[in-house]
Amino acid sequence: MEKKSLREVYEKIEVPKDGILDAIKAGKERASQDVPKNKMVPRKIVWSTVAAATIIVSSSFISPSLSHVMAKVPLLGDVYTAFNDFVGRSLQSQDLITELNQSSSYKGVDVTITNAYYDGAVIGVTFSVKGNVRTEEDGRIQGFYEIFDGKGGISDSKEIVYMEPSDNGYIGHIQLSYPKTELPPETSFPLEFKMIGGKEGSWRFDVPINQLPYETVHVDKGTKDEDTEVSVHFDSIIEGKASTAIDYTATFPIEGKHDQVRLEAYDDQGKEINIFMDGIDLKTIEKNNKIIVKGRSIIPQSLKGKTSYIVVHPKVALSSESDHFVKLIETTPVAINAARQDFTVEIENITVQDKTATFDFQINNGDYMNQDFLFYSNLARNDVILVKESEKDIYKEAIKHSVEVINKDSLRFRSTFDISKINDFNLNDYVIRINMGTLSSNIPVELEKVKIDLN
Repeated sequence: MEKKSLREVYEKIEVPKDGILDAIKAGKERASQDVPKNKMVPRKIVWSTVAAATIIVSSSFISPSLSHVMAKVPLLGDVYTAFNDFVGRSLQSQDLITELNQSSSYKGVDVTITNAYYDGAVIGVTFSVKGNVRTEEDGRIQGFYEIFDGKGGISDSKEIVYMEPSDNGYIGHIQLSYPKTELPPETSFPLEFKMIGGKEGSWRFDVPINQLPYETVHVDKGTKDEDTEVSVHFDSIIEGKASTAIDYTATFPIEGKHDQVRLEAYDDQGKEINIFMDGIDLKTIEKNNKIIVKGRSIIPQSLKGKTSYIVVHPKVALSSESDHFVKLIETTPVAINAARQDFTVEIENITVQDKTATFDFQINNGDYMNQDFLFYSNLARNDVILVKESEKDIYKEAIKHSVEVINKDSLRFRSTFDISKINDFNLNDYVIRINMGTLSSNIPVELEKVKIDLN
């Protein structure tokens, strides 16, 4: 079978309830081991692994090292600062937060919904927890919740959330985009906690939320890339009291079902505007052999009076690139080209000896395409691999090999694979697998910028 995108595979996975928390904990431990201490993590998104997430668990904005030393939050009023919620902080300063007092108790654990807001397309909920619960090593407690009854049509309707210690127990925070294109003036937010601090149960709420006054700027502008048949049309700007939402319609060819739109935005002075919820898929339909996605991106501030227009730069990560294979007996050079983008990996020479199989190759004809050398070095090590042809679609630990840089400027590499322990090695049984998806998912198609007047 073809190697499928992570998102496509994810959609088909049935996650066992009993194992989800252990898996997440193990992943956290591995991530902690992989990041060297006292070093900054590069601010680079691996597009292929970032689904268009609607839910943002605000505690994820706080780095693990910071959360370890963060003092207890003394007052519930400080929750928006503690969880780095700029929208909540702004609304709180304007006295626009709704105070609530909904409680649910189960197995000696009390959960209380304390505050909520609904600004434009952004919803925020804060809550407190009291009771005998198991803490994590950093002093926090972990919870697992569902929103809108865990409906599959809503992105990330099931999530893990972390609660910080406070003087009277623990406080938590959830922030999300309203998951529909229409924004009702008042509605309710179905929320159910299914695990808190190691205890499984049901703490269920129907949180009432009233929409704060907002304005809609209707837009009718778009941009398109003819070669990839990708287009993004901007429909409207939702101007809330403390947030701004950009609604758009993206159109992809049928093979681009999992293409992902990401936006960059700039004000009338050319300064970049932070977008903190990006690529939210509100609705997806298939029509006339095209995939049409209603999407939304959210800016955590009101732009009213701050800029007369915004310039939006859409970028689209393509997701439909299949693996390519080169036989060891093929005559070199062999050029491998991506289907929808101008990416190339050329196998320049193949040499097989008693104990080693070596091949020289060049990536993108030496064009860095705004990526750094480390990106291509990792690609050379992990995505141009010797595999058994009968197992070419199975991803497992690679055959032991070394990678040598032949010419850094021209992106030429040499990989040498140790075949000494492979019994009865046969040239006809092995191929070079080239994963072009790493290039297409990390180097998006850049569409023309669009200027949107906010007046």
